[in-house]
Amino acid sequence: MGERAGRWVAGGLVLVLLALLVATALVVTGGDEADGELTAAQHDVAGAARTEALAFLTVDHRDMDPLIDAVLDGATGDFAEQYASQRETLTREAVRTEATSSPEVVALGVGDQDDDSATVLVAANSTVTNTGTTGEGQVRYYRLRLELVREDGRWLTDDLRFVR
Repeated sequence: MGERAGRWVAGGLVLVLLALLVATALVVTGGDEADGELTAAQHDVAGAARTEALAFLTVDHRDMDPLIDAVLDGATGDFAEQYASQRETLTREAVRTEATSSPEVVALGVGDQDDDSATVLVAANSTVTNTGTTGEGQVRYYRLRLELVREDGRWLTDDLRFVR
């Protein structure tokens, strides 16, 4: 595939992702500011998804325990159990590779939502360093789909998956 064709394919994928985010109902951009059109319920679920995505993508090999605890604080069900079961592996690999990851959410869209569940798509970029980056930060682009459920008045992540 030529360079020009590769750019067309990459551009097409970006357009598909943007269309998907817009089609899910609304797009929230920027730090913690929400679009004025968000309902209170959408604002709550968007905030919980943003917090969980940032916690999930944050890595610091020097002190992983509070980072893992932050993910678990916003998790429930199978996701919480699976993530908790990987605590030692996550810590060991972060230390072994001297990994750090500092994410930012660049966009998110609240999709299907009812009183007790919601689907949120999150686009995040993260500056990553590890032994493979020779100390220089490299930007990585992540797209996540979070399934959230309301438990005891809080939105918690029940499932989190990387999407293309």
